[in-house]
This record gives sequence, C-alpha cells and structure tokens, in this order.
Amino acid sequence: MFYLDPGLYVSSGLKKKKMELCEALMKGRPGAGLYIIYKNENSGKPEFTRGIFLRQSYYSKRRVHVLGLAEDYDEALEYLAYSAAEAAGVF
Repeated sequence: MFYLDPGLYVSSGLKKKKMELCEALMKGRPGAGLYIIYKNENSGKPEFTRGIFLRQSYYSKRRVHVLGLAEDYDEALEYLAYSAAEAAGVF
C-alpha cells in the first residue's frame, strides 16, 4: 500500500501529470519510468528506486510512505542531496 506524503515532491517535468501518477500509485501501479522517493521504514531516511521495482510483492506487503516522484535519476538524487543537507543543518 502506498501512502502519499502531504508535501509530495514532484519534479518539474511531471507536474502536469501529477494527478494521474498519484492515482496510479494509489491503485498499486507505479509508473515504470518514474523514480519513486520514499521513506525507509527502518531508518526513517529517504531513498529512491525505479517505479517498476515497487510492483514486487515485498512492497505490496508494506506501507510505503512516498515522499516524491522524479522523472529521472538526477532529479531523485538531487532531492536526496537536498534532504541530507537540510538534515545536517546546512540550509
């Protein structure tokens, strides 16, 4: 099951399709070409993976807290870098 964060990050290239993407996630069908940023349930820190990997049974048995949607690897990595810097008090 996917839980969307109230402050869901969506990269600029996906803003027009935000509702479609969110609906697909809620139905358990994350986009294969997307990068899904989620909170690790053990560490509480953000991670990301390709959307197609979230279709595995491992994720269907867990509550996945989705923090953001990115259109490519660089966008997802940029989100994590910003999040790490913010947690370290750089900003």
